[in-house]
Amino acid sequence: MDEIGQKLRNARIKKGYTIDDLQQVTKIQKRYLIAIEEGQFDHLPGDFYVRAFIKQYSDAVGISSDDLLEEYKAEIPDSQPKEPVQNEEKKNTRSIKEESSSFFSNLGNYIPQIIVGIIVVVIIGVIAFGMMHRSSSSSSVTIPKDNTEKTTKKSSSDTSKKSTKKAAKKTPVKKSTELTVKESDTKGTYTITNLPTDGTDVEVSADNGQAWIQFEEGSNTTWQQALSAGEKKSTKITSDITTFSIHTGNINNTKVSIGGKAVDLSSVSSGDSIVQTLTFNVESK
Repeated sequence: MDEIGQKLRNARIKKGYTIDDLQQVTKIQKRYLIAIEEGQFDHLPGDFYVRAFIKQYSDAVGISSDDLLEEYKAEIPDSQPKEPVQNEEKKNTRSIKEESSSFFSNLGNYIPQIIVGIIVVVIIGVIAFGMMHRSSSSSSVTIPKDNTEKTTKKSSSDTSKKSTKKAAKKTPVKKSTELTVKESDTKGTYTITNLPTDGTDVEVSADNGQAWIQFEEGSNTTWQQALSAGEKKSTKITSDITTFSIHTGNINNTKVSIGGKAVDLSSVSSGDSIVQTLTFNVESK
């Protein structure tokens, strides 16, 4: 058994948790928890999730995840390897300098033509302005004001305003029936109102990278899988459902929309842990 796995297993036993208990606490599948304890990191969805799941495991059993990851950083796969870019940056800088030098060199050849063109444009503009000013002066005619028309318009306007006020008083205020999704006072918990009687679609997608997702309706797991970047999965929820939840292994790469409306995940995305649970409560009409 791997040393880091042994340390986590001892902490779990000391805490009094079984693997099943830990699965309920962390929302990580049992087979992944066992793989971590056995040091079989290649059985996890990817290198990125090795660090994420170990962090979630250690926090659940009372071990400092930062200290643990630092102590065993040589054994844990690096999810974001760095690639040398020095030569490429030098090449791009040299290319920009050569293009800039070439541009200004070619521009110098056309300076006389540019100056002549500007002078021609200015002369044409002055002539056109003089002609427009002369035409405007010759066609200006003073028209006397008609006070009768002004009085008639004012009377019609007052009558129109009175009619509009009467119509506004008679029009009943309609209650909004549009589906809304609003975050409650509890972080990561949302309330859905005005769910259509025929239900609606909940779409979960991965953005900018892979995201492991588990979708539950009540206490039942509907589906779970690792979504690749750009991949999405849609689930139909019916009007009789009262609650459902979405567990994600990477909140930063997860997008959720309900009935075509994007859910604002900014509050949970700003947390310390990328492994998050989103709970949605459906308000009855």
